[in-house]
Amino acid sequence: MPSLSYGAVLFDLDGTLIDSSQGIIASVRYALRKVDPRDPPGPEDILLEVGKPLELILRDLGYQTDEAGTEMFVDTYRAHYAEHFKDQLKLYPGVDETLQILKDSGLRQALVTTKHQLQAEFTAKACGLARYFDYIHGFLEGRKHKPDPEPVLVSLDRLGVRPESALMVGDSELDMEAGRAAGTATCGVTYGFRPAELLMEYKPDFLISCITDVVFLATSQGRREKLPSISRMRRRFRTGHY
Repeated sequence: MPSLSYGAVLFDLDGTLIDSSQGIIASVRYALRKVDPRDPPGPEDILLEVGKPLELILRDLGYQTDEAGTEMFVDTYRAHYAEHFKDQLKLYPGVDETLQILKDSGLRQALVTTKHQLQAEFTAKACGLARYFDYIHGFLEGRKHKPDPEPVLVSLDRLGVRPESALMVGDSELDMEAGRAAGTATCGVTYGFRPAELLMEYKPDFLISCITDVVFLATSQGRREKLPSISRMRRRFRTGHY
């Protein structure tokens, strides 16, 4: 068994392990039309909000509505997503292999998402990912959302791993902020729903363009120097070689 750099790896779901963009965009646009007759924002604007609580997505997309309207949006989104979440959903390349290697290496793994707990569980199961995780943390009434560190800390408590021995992997600023506030190392992925340049602003400890690089970070099966540094990623981004 390889030696480990960390005791646990925590993963975001949407934009990190799965490309669920089409289902999310369709569900948001469908729900927005239920609360406002105007044309909803385009896909790019919606993707920049993914990862936030649904109530904040509604507000940050420029919709002002009362409590009943917000509740209608949230309920409509969840119902539509539950029916259509498999539409064009796919795993990012290397996800299965990466999670299996980490599991076989003895690492504890958790899924930390702002999806409702039930949606997080059935999505992970439908994608064949649930078997890799020791714990899945989604939203329930009374729980806080990323970027608050609570979801990360609760997950680590369930795993029995201290924050300084854990790595938080995600595609958004919310993941980087939550991990840092909790005291974990942070790893941003550049293939997800946020631009690489935005992630750089939040100064993750690592920045990778392929999920398989997590293996190099977390175990001795690879060398850390094989990973692209943030400064190299910045140069690639500026020159178009990204």
